[in-house]
Amino acid sequence: MKKRITAWLLSLTLALCAAGACAAEGAAPDFESLSFLEWSFSSGAGAWSTDLRIREDGSFSGEYHDSEMGETGEGYPDGTVYGCSFTGRFVLAGQADEYAWRVRVEKLSADDPQAGEEIKDGIRYVTAAPYGLSEGDEMLLYRPGTPLSRLSEDALFWTHTQDQDPRPDALKTWFLFSEKNVSGFVGDQSWTGTSLANPWEDLTAEQLLAASGLSFSVPEEAKNVIYRYMRSENLAEMQFSWEDDEFCARVEPIELNEGELAEISGMFFDWEYEEPVTVAGCPGIISQAQNGSDGWVERVLWYDAEKGLMHSLSVKTIDLDGLDLAAMAEQVLPAQEAK
Repeated sequence: MKKRITAWLLSLTLALCAAGACAAEGAAPDFESLSFLEWSFSSGAGAWSTDLRIREDGSFSGEYHDSEMGETGEGYPDGTVYGCSFTGRFVLAGQADEYAWRVRVEKLSADDPQAGEEIKDGIRYVTAAPYGLSEGDEMLLYRPGTPLSRLSEDALFWTHTQDQDPRPDALKTWFLFSEKNVSGFVGDQSWTGTSLANPWEDLTAEQLLAASGLSFSVPEEAKNVIYRYMRSENLAEMQFSWEDDEFCARVEPIELNEGELAEISGMFFDWEYEEPVTVAGCPGIISQAQNGSDGWVERVLWYDAEKGLMHSLSVKTIDLDGLDLAAMAEQVLPAQEAK
């Protein structure tokens, strides 16, 4: 997913071409060639995503999931989960240019839209509309090889190409963009026809430790603390807010060579400023980028070679002045890991 970004892009491109999905310039796609892909609309950092699969006839099904574990109340101390499963149908509506085709959402409906909400095992589950899709919307389907310069700024953000190293000049995957909903679905990986479940599990701190052996310390005065676990990657995450800013800490056991860092933060930006940093005695790097016109994102990566643990901490904020992310990073380490 992130250990060797360049190799991942190469292998993905080869897989796409082998399956007939690397369309020649001007050649119209068909849904059969897209049916082996998993499509995901997600920021890459956070507790939400909309995921779908397209079948050979253009019909599709998917799931939307948004965890707000800080949104609690009587009977649901462990938070709230919004989501739904849905079905629909795409139809090709013509070619937009040599790189893109128009795809119309002909049908879209949420399964059991009257389900409302229920409380189960301390969590409130609320049925919500699919996020990023709307019936009647005409989306743009970009083929692999589309120059990134042809995409709007909004579309480019959702391709998650800004933080790849080296940064590509063109799309390596199919990409489905809605200007109306400002949403972008990246189509990648092989799908065997099994259900696409959300890879993140919402857990308590105790459940996370038991499942992964990984843990975090909670900074003083932090609020809305959420713990999540991606079992397939053995990747642990803690989200929290602090002084109106949103933070996301991650840790994953990885074997790296000296001087290497793995991109586990899930932050996809064109970093405008980077410098080396030390966190708890471990070498790392800190990066900053603008997030739209009125905000910033900052991310620090560091690797503990002694324990074989890759760490990240990221923040979304309006103002970086006075924020010492490296110092905050040391506060999220469990006491036994602080040096």
